Amino acid sequence: MRASKVLAKLRAGKVARICCCGSPVAFLPALAAHFQYDGVWVDGEHRAWNPREIETMIGRHHAAGVDCVWRPPTKEKNALYRLLEDGAAGLMIPHVATADEARALVQAVKFPPLGDRGFCGGGRDAGYWIGKPADYTDAANRETFLVVQIETPQALENAESIAAVPGVDVLFLGPGDMSLRLGCTPAVHDPVMLDVQKKIAAACRAHGKAWGRPVGSADDVRGIAGLGAQFIVHGSEFSALHSHLGACASDFDSVLDGICQAAAIPAGKTC
Repeated sequence: MRASKVLAKLRAGKVARICCCGSPVAFLPALAAHFQYDGVWVDGEHRAWNPREIETMIGRHHAAGVDCVWRPPTKEKNALYRLLEDGAAGLMIPHVATADEARALVQAVKFPPLGDRGFCGGGRDAGYWIGKPADYTDAANRETFLVVQIETPQALENAESIAAVPGVDVLFLGPGDMSLRLGCTPAVHDPVMLDVQKKIAAACRAHGKAWGRPVGSADDVRGIAGLGAQFIVHGSEFSALHSHLGACASDFDSVLDGICQAAAIPAGKTC
């Protein structure tokens, strides 16, 4: 059973460094490991993946030695623990609004006595049986983790009872959905969002759980780390490509506009 880098950081009271990916970029796990990330949050909620792509992508994380945190589009029990059998280190479940929902997820993804996960032993997580450790089920419970997303006012109201559920490891704020429902911005330092973050932080502190959210800058990292966040997502393939292509487009504009002016060609007429 592979030991989780994210859990090692959380248990040591440190910040786990996470980046995000929603596309089957073959080299991303290796790059994440090279730049000392502990895990990659792979989005299957808003991005479509077929089963073989999922298995292959999780395998690339194992090869790179970095945790794969999969966000599936379903809460169906068998589909969730199949991701763990494929080797996901953690599961991030969107839109968890009550403690009962959190308990149902624990039942789905943890082996007895903590949960009711189905047993196989023939997956990547157990070394395809030939490498299965004698304490496989205990090790699986110990080295995989459950992240529940707090994305609605109802979930925020229930944050403390959700954090109190045994088997829930991380409460993860979804700032886009939460801000949409509260009528604020998703920014870390927005006054309304700051109150949300403080409430989640207090709930997790009361029950010894970690919390976090996605951020976009060093100042954001500083802000939520100062509130005790340990599961911080900073960096994604989408934002990297968006920023890089935007910068390259600006290069084209500045160079080609200059050529147009020098040649007295109307702007926008260059190829």
